[in-house]
Amino acid sequence: MSRSSYQVAGASLVGRSHAAEQTPCQDAFGHTRKADMAAVALADGAGSRAQSQHGANAVVNTMLRLLRKDFDALYAMCAHDTAVARQFIYERLMRSLRHRARRLGCEVNALASTLLFAAHKGDRFLAGHLGDGVIAQVGADGTASTLSHPENGEYANTTYFVTDPGAQDRIRLYHSAKPSQVTGFALMSDGCAESLYQKRSGACGSAVGRLVAWNRDLKRSEIASALAANMAQVFTKNSVDDCALVVLSVPQAAPLSDPPVS
Repeated sequence: MSRSSYQVAGASLVGRSHAAEQTPCQDAFGHTRKADMAAVALADGAGSRAQSQHGANAVVNTMLRLLRKDFDALYAMCAHDTAVARQFIYERLMRSLRHRARRLGCEVNALASTLLFAAHKGDRFLAGHLGDGVIAQVGADGTASTLSHPENGEYANTTYFVTDPGAQDRIRLYHSAKPSQVTGFALMSDGCAESLYQKRSGACGSAVGRLVAWNRDLKRSEIASALAANMAQVFTKNSVDDCALVVLSVPQAAPLSDPPVS
């Protein structure tokens, strides 16, 4: 039987390439929830930057604090002027990254990472994306669709990061307050996307819908075990990269997205 509150869960696992080199997982994820809202965030640290796992953690934690505290203000910004909203998010992320760089004694560019987030409150949702990875949404029928596709750079194995010049203009924002139904969201790094996203068609696999349903219906210990098992047994076999996945299941009928706003 489905539970009546927001449910959030996630997992990450170091990729085979990093395990062989005995380097840490550079993917980070997090989630937060209250009685009336929930948010999830994920960041994939740049593989070429030695300190990027610290940047990914800073980006995730900063974004979650922002969504938890200022969801209403952020939503209003997106509805009125997405350029203002992008700048607002970017400035707070960079403030956090500069602080982390000072603590670590490194350059800000050493903390490069992507950004993915989704939040839901009442009958509204807000999501954002910079770089690769995928944001999926799941409809009332349990079918997953791609809300935000990966954005790669000049070459297939490159992408864009929060610390890049002009990054604020590449943040893609999505919001909606329609009366249609959505049952949840899934954010995935490119390592997980190798298993859950079809690059050629741009579609999400059916497993995404099942993961969101499990998250809604299972106990937290059970969904944690299910996510960890899929990471180890499936996702890491399809990719040598780090893997991270975080899901948000909403408690009742909620809106589908507007067309992408960028």
